[in-house]
Amino acid sequence: MKVLIINGSPRGENSNTLQMTKAFVEGMKRVVDVESETVTLKNLKVEPCLGCFSCWSHTPGKCVIKDDVRSVTLKIFASDVVIYSFPLFYYSVPGKLKALIERQLPTVAPFMQGQKSYLINGGHPPRFNLDYKTVLISTCGFYPTNKSYDAIRAQFNMICGDGNYTELFLGEGELFSKKVANRRCSARLKIIEDAGEEYGRTGTLSDEMHAKVSANIFPPDMYAVMADDGWGVDIEAFREADNVTAEEVLKLGKKIKTIY
Repeated sequence: MKVLIINGSPRGENSNTLQMTKAFVEGMKRVVDVESETVTLKNLKVEPCLGCFSCWSHTPGKCVIKDDVRSVTLKIFASDVVIYSFPLFYYSVPGKLKALIERQLPTVAPFMQGQKSYLINGGHPPRFNLDYKTVLISTCGFYPTNKSYDAIRAQFNMICGDGNYTELFLGEGELFSKKVANRRCSARLKIIEDAGEEYGRTGTLSDEMHAKVSANIFPPDMYAVMADDGWGVDIEAFREADNVTAEEVLKLGKKIKTIY
């Protein structure tokens, strides 16, 4: 089985999410012969889509931009499983990964007539007959993961079809780089390995496994205190300045600059 890991983290190899992804793939290897490759977008040239639509008209199926996206796309085509590994920084995928996703426009066709199944969602039919599975693995700094990932789910429901992908979403991600949480994070990575094994056997994850993977590492109230203290910012000073306008922020100087 060929597994392509697309590491979309701006932190590259230092990504907290990548620890989860590696554990998942190790779990798959328990039950499946896996040939894995990691593409780190941080190290590649990935230009944004120009919106020229040449890939639909003048050069059907091929983007006119000459960068590293074409080679990544060909790797996707050759894979059995594509894992998108990324942090959630601001309710969506990081910028470079978003650019890569948008540059997949050549892989769909422009036609609307007769494509009623796609028009229900406002989508387009695939240009190529591809048969790879999609896995989304992500962590974020906040603790709730259900609503936080709604935008991601909506995007991939459009790309893959409703629910036609596997997700592993986990909050409290910054703990994976903190020594104080090493024991609990190591235990969670073992659970994620088990999830990889289950996926390797069945091609999906049970509701029970989803619950185990995404459960809070620390209780929310405890994690909130730890996370707030970790910024090194005076929360009372922040509350005092919470209602100032943007113009006032620029005038108030050093005190506010340490907060915003």
